[in-house]
Amino acid sequence: MLLTKEDLYNGLIIDPQSTQISSQNFKKLLLSLLESSKKERKNLLWLDLTTQQHQHIAIAVELGFEFHNCEAQRITLTYQVKDNAYIPVPPTHTIGVGAIVINDKNEILLVRDRISSNHSIYKLPGGMVEHADKLSDAVEREVYEETGIKAKLIKMVSVLNSHPYRFNKSNMYIVFQLEALSSKINIIDTHEIELALWLPLDEFFAHKEMSEFQKDLVRQALDKEGILLMENELYFSKKQHVEVYA
Repeated sequence: MLLTKEDLYNGLIIDPQSTQISSQNFKKLLLSLLESSKKERKNLLWLDLTTQQHQHIAIAVELGFEFHNCEAQRITLTYQVKDNAYIPVPPTHTIGVGAIVINDKNEILLVRDRISSNHSIYKLPGGMVEHADKLSDAVEREVYEETGIKAKLIKMVSVLNSHPYRFNKSNMYIVFQLEALSSKINIIDTHEIELALWLPLDEFFAHKEMSEFQKDLVRQALDKEGILLMENELYFSKKQHVEVYA
């Protein structure tokens, strides 16, 4: 049989290990599960399959499953057992982080892309949040990889939401201010970053080719308290990677 566990919303999640069977048996057992889930008045079925299980994917679609989301080697499908049962929307956003790092000499840390179409323009260090990243880990990592500077998060400065972005999804660009813990520049990601430097703040604000948007972000960081990272270990399960900004 296909093993399942209940979710919080009267749905069933099919155990991926129990799908490691022949296509013939998979179809037979999936039909049986569909029948029993209807009798038990479940809302949804969730099914994870790998790219190696392409025959299983075809069978699931044939029986009424629909694509929900996917990764490079895995796809999640859903089956609506109850008519009009709510299906949570697939991931809608990518998340990028930017870093405002100002040292004790009143200089700001900037980088210049090697591969961007605007490779002659300086910008704030930053990049994409990766799977399971904490925001603080992501922005500190990006600063280190792009400049070699070790830095520690101080506060959240700004959140920008834009649509459409890549693949017709939305993007959130979250900017933080960080404290520099070192000063010597040593670019780690030389494939992406051509140059990194400390630039005096007065030159940064006077620079005609510098983005006005980035200048406004830095002004916000200098003039306002921002949103701080709370100590939150008491509020959530230790199994969760949770950060609260307030």
